[in-house]
Amino acid sequence: MKKICIDARNIRAGMSGLCRYALHLVKGIAALDKDNQYYILRDKRYQKKIVDNPNFTDIYDSLLDTGSVQNAFLGSFTVNPLEVDVFHTLNQVVPFGLKAKKIVTTVHDLMWYERPELSFDKPRMAFGANLMAKTSFAYSYKRADVIICISETTKNILQQHYPQYAHKCKVVAHHDIFFYDEKENAAEDNFHDADLQENLPEEFILSVGNTKPYKNVERLIQAFAQNSPDFPTTKLVILGRMDRRTVLQNLADSLGISDKVFFCKQQVDDNDLKLLYKKAKFLGFPSLYEGYGIPPLEAMSLGCPVLGSTIDIVKEATGGKAFYVNPESVPEIAQGIEKLLTKPSLLATLSETAKNYVDSLRGYNSAKKTWECYDLPLSNRLGDSNGSNNNTNKSNPKHHLIEANNA
Repeated sequence: MKKICIDARNIRAGMSGLCRYALHLVKGIAALDKDNQYYILRDKRYQKKIVDNPNFTDIYDSLLDTGSVQNAFLGSFTVNPLEVDVFHTLNQVVPFGLKAKKIVTTVHDLMWYERPELSFDKPRMAFGANLMAKTSFAYSYKRADVIICISETTKNILQQHYPQYAHKCKVVAHHDIFFYDEKENAAEDNFHDADLQENLPEEFILSVGNTKPYKNVERLIQAFAQNSPDFPTTKLVILGRMDRRTVLQNLADSLGISDKVFFCKQQVDDNDLKLLYKKAKFLGFPSLYEGYGIPPLEAMSLGCPVLGSTIDIVKEATGGKAFYVNPESVPEIAQGIEKLLTKPSLLATLSETAKNYVDSLRGYNSAKKTWECYDLPLSNRLGDSNGSNNNTNKSNPKHHLIEANNA
């Protein structure tokens, strides 16, 4: 029996992309491996159990998330007493001084290295993130035995900057993490959120994601404003973490379209998100930088057409089945909006090809591909929960942060 620690502190109450990635991975590996012992490093602010497997133990830690400076310097004090065979960090920070026989890191993107100003409005914070990328991240790539890249684009970018680590890179895409089943919960056709029930416009373009600069929501609003006079009944619905809502609201006010831009008051549950995708004319996603791009695949799995960015990763994630525009050009984004709103046949074609593309990816198993990077022995048939499991009842090593599974 081997001991594996997965740093899953990205799992929070607020459902971000990193959170969904971590949840999917832990649940997927739990379904595969009933033999080896797992320690799941968790944020102490979110203590809802993920899995009930006897070979999985949650460890609640007071450190900040995996991408923090605090974790880089202090994380090893939590992990080293476990004496693990495999350590997997899900956000590319391997703590200094960490001890494990095998180290795996997941790299989502290199934005902090290449374009930190797209993640932070404040130059000082962007500078700090860039410094973090050039020190802690570089150290992590050096220490790692396997570098999991979530896309071919991310792998190519990493290898451009760190060609000496090319042999460590393995692509495990996010395909299956962000699909929706159009038939699942088909009877649930009412919004749960009262704000959506009462105020959602009848005809709208949808924007989903956080509002950081790299999402390029400002240019989407500017492009929408250019088309607004010709499409008076169409509005723009913006959903996601509203850390920059004031900036966006002021922009809409200055363009005279504040009555045409609908800001969702909060993040919504899966039912409401699915309904938004289904009811939207299309998803506007002109991102300037991505590691993968979650909303386009969510939208496409439900037949929602996508107005996407021409950057490589968006094309990779959507399989060439979206309508692409230059994210740096407001006029080109505006032209794309106009074309999609005036050509119903184009929207229908995009919807059909999107669903077909997603269907072609449904056999992908990212949890299994990740688990294979650990190179672990199994005494039972893979994923057979009915097989004998003589190892899972062995005592856990004593550790001051371990809490019992039934706590």
